[in-house]
Amino acid sequence: MSRPDDICYIAPTDPDRVDDVERQLLGACLWSDQHDTSGFDEAAEVVAPDDFGVHAHRVVFRAMLELRATNAPVNAVTIFGRLRATGAASELGPEPGVWIGDTVTLQGSDLNARYYANQVREASRKRRLKRAIAEMSAVAARSPRPAADVLADCEQILFDAGDVDGAGTQCSASALVSEALDHIDRVASGLEPGGLPTGYADLDAITGGLVPGEVTVLAARPSTGKTALALGIATNATRGGAPALFVSLEMGRRSIMQRILSMRSGVRLDPIKRGTLNSDQAGRVDAAARAFAKEPFFLEEATPMSAARLAAIVRRGVRRHGLKLVVVDYLQLMEPEDTKAPKVHQIGLLSRRLKELARSCAVPIVVLAQLNRACEDRPDGKPRLSDLRDSGEIEQDADVCILLSRQRGQQDANDVWLIDADVAKSRNGATGEVTLAYRRPVVRFENAAVGC
Repeated sequence: MSRPDDICYIAPTDPDRVDDVERQLLGACLWSDQHDTSGFDEAAEVVAPDDFGVHAHRVVFRAMLELRATNAPVNAVTIFGRLRATGAASELGPEPGVWIGDTVTLQGSDLNARYYANQVREASRKRRLKRAIAEMSAVAARSPRPAADVLADCEQILFDAGDVDGAGTQCSASALVSEALDHIDRVASGLEPGGLPTGYADLDAITGGLVPGEVTVLAARPSTGKTALALGIATNATRGGAPALFVSLEMGRRSIMQRILSMRSGVRLDPIKRGTLNSDQAGRVDAAARAFAKEPFFLEEATPMSAARLAAIVRRGVRRHGLKLVVVDYLQLMEPEDTKAPKVHQIGLLSRRLKELARSCAVPIVVLAQLNRACEDRPDGKPRLSDLRDSGEIEQDADVCILLSRQRGQQDANDVWLIDADVAKSRNGATGEVTLAYRRPVVRFENAAVGC
């Protein structure tokens, strides 16, 4: 944007010294309202009071916003009256009226309001970055925690410093409609994927797949196959070329890989674990291993795993590998932020952190969770959302909740169990129940028609 030659502009080379730029912005805003133009409104879309480095400037801009909120005019007279009424006029010095008048005369146009606002906003971001660097240095110097945890904390501090949005996040109805219709057209034409398929057709028919920014809770009682289903979802994604991160807090990498090789090769898990493969089985496992090695699958098994550490790992994965899916096995094994808080509060906070992570990174997160014993006492054995162990906030934060239960009347020794997957909650879609076949010797879930 061009600037009139008669305006003295001082570039904010030092983010801590932007006094002149901030005051020129205030002058443009005051000039704007006097002449019925949009300069103030444009500035208010870009900056907030806390973006000003000079306290007096923050006071004046906050007063402008308060006047605008009441539909009062914003000019030298109304600003002076507002500051005097609130007792803040003295913040401008011994002669606040003169200060305001001088500020107005700095500008002969409002054309530069957005330009100056962007400069003030940029300086504000740099100040936050400097504070974040100082805070990270202090954390690194004082924290007794392991280096990996300190690194996660520092990454969170840096992420927070760059994640503070000013005004200007609003969007008009026309823009929203245009974006929504364009997304529908792109999905319909195959130019943009909808939800990431789980690989289980009946399940996808209800949920529409795994949507970026959403959290899907996969819950069950122990030994129902939730880890096997989660691994199936993750490896189905990577088979299709979508990078996936599997965070295992219960099993080590050897156990995870043995399960994947059994699942992919169709060779029973027991001889893989025991190393008693015959030549045919060895050939099938080798072929499965070679194929899987080319897929974008990433495993994280570090413990303890706090929400901050997980966030750091996921953000790095998104930057480096373009992650399209994160699976966490499982929620109740994550390290709480406050170990002294009641368990219900610990799990509730972890649940909220996962939701924030999914939205900020725009990836779907599948998180496994335990159910309590209440479902075992019911005649039909069917779990309910209220059975989610330790916190009702898991249900509240989740976009989709899938409850797994083994159909009654099946023998424990059966190679194939029929597992009901109840989509008990779907914030943006349908609910319903599907049946999956759990082929236990190869720890693989299949669509029921295939498994049976």
